[in-house]
Amino acid sequence: MHFLSHYYVEQPHDNPLFVAGLGIPDLVSGFSRTYNRVLKNALQPENNDLQQIHKGILHHYAADKRFHNSPLFMQHLALATQSFIREGLNRERLRLSVIAHVAVELMIDRRILLEKEDKCVAFYDTLDKVDEKVLSAYFDGLSLQKEKENFLPRFRFFKERKFIFLFRDVENIVYGLNRVYNSVAQIEFTEEEKHKFLAALNNIDNSIRYSWQEILKA
Repeated sequence: MHFLSHYYVEQPHDNPLFVAGLGIPDLVSGFSRTYNRVLKNALQPENNDLQQIHKGILHHYAADKRFHNSPLFMQHLALATQSFIREGLNRERLRLSVIAHVAVELMIDRRILLEKEDKCVAFYDTLDKVDEKVLSAYFDGLSLQKEKENFLPRFRFFKERKFIFLFRDVENIVYGLNRVYNSVAQIEFTEEEKHKFLAALNNIDNSIRYSWQEILKA
C-alpha cells in the first residue's frame, strides 16, 4: 500500500505518532532490512508515545502482507501489466510487473483523493501534529542513527510538499512512477514511454474506480 491507503485503512486510528509510524517504512530507504534485522522481534517500547510509533510500523507491514497477497490486488496487478503491454511498452527494457505494482498503489491513493479528499486533508493535518523529538527518541532508543538521518529530512519534505494532492492529474503519477523506477533500476522513461504509461494509467483508473475499496478491504 501507499501512504494515503495505509492511513485510510487504519481509520479511526488517528494518533499522530501512530500515523507517522505508518509512513516510516516508505520514507526510509531500505527500511525493510532494518525491520527484519531489528524491529520484527523487538520488544515494544514501554513509553506510550514510542509505542504508538512502533505500532504504526508493525501495522504497516501487517497491512502490506494482507494487501499484496490478496487475490483482488493480484488481479489488478495482472490487468495493469497487460495494459502496459497493450500500449506497446517493452517488457524486456522495463520490469513492467514492478511498475504495475507501484502504479496500482498510486492509483488507489488517487481514488481516495478524488472521492474522499477530506481523508487526505486529515492525513496531512495529523502529520503536522507530530512531535519530531519523539520520533528522534524512537530511532535513538533502537540505535538507528543512520535511519533517523535518512528519515527526518524526508518526513519534513513530505509534509511540506503534500505531493499526494498532485495525484488528481494522472500525468503526475507517471512522473512519480518514473522517479521511483529510476531510483530502483537507474532507468529513466523516454518521452514516448511516458505517453504510453499515461494512456495505460487512464485505462487502469477506469477499473480501479469501482473496486478500490474492495481491494483495501482484503
